[in-house]
Amino acid sequence: MRNDAPIKAMRTLSTPLKAQQGFTLAEMAIVIVLGGILLAAGLMAGRGQISRAQAQDVIQIAGDLQTAAVTFKQRYGYLPGDWVFVANQIPNIGAGGTGGTIGNGLIEGTLSVTTGVATAADEIGQAPQQLYQAGLIGKVGSNVQQPLQTQFGPVHMAIRSAANTSIAYNNAYPAVPNVIIFYNLPCEVVLDVDRALDDGDPTTGKVRTSAACPGGGTAVRTFVPL
Repeated sequence: MRNDAPIKAMRTLSTPLKAQQGFTLAEMAIVIVLGGILLAAGLMAGRGQISRAQAQDVIQIAGDLQTAAVTFKQRYGYLPGDWVFVANQIPNIGAGGTGGTIGNGLIEGTLSVTTGVATAADEIGQAPQQLYQAGLIGKVGSNVQQPLQTQFGPVHMAIRSAANTSIAYNNAYPAVPNVIIFYNLPCEVVLDVDRALDDGDPTTGKVRTSAACPGGGTAVRTFVPL
């Protein structure tokens, strides 16, 4: 009787020897390239999700301020900051609102276009405080010159003027009396905000930046109508 056991054993041993040869350099290079592509795609997707979440925060702040300003005017007859002082009408608010003409429908005052620092006693500086003390916004910061902030920079309600916005914006929208100004928003966030609220182009429309905003850059000022 023929014994095939040694032959079978040799065949069994010879099979895994080929499998143990490993990847070639070309195969390893392909794996590395594909891994890099997948990693880059994952990072881009992650950045996109973060940008959209940050844009939603900006949109929420703009909507809250718009609603609060309308409610304030309905309740007191004037816009915040432009309010004609009446003693004890708003708790913890004294006579203020300097830097402009009180009661004219414009939130006026001194505002740095580069840093977002306002004069605390002016209408621009008083507007957030009056909204807060009237119970129409939840909180303000301790910096009286920049009481409203995003994670990127100050937020102000102010008169739409060439100084506060831009000459092009001021000329294009004379019917917009006041704007909400966001400082130092990343351009990716600005683009997401513009897509949600306007025409998707930060250089046109009523939601606009003070200058062109390239990818990876920062917009010094972004305007949303109040």
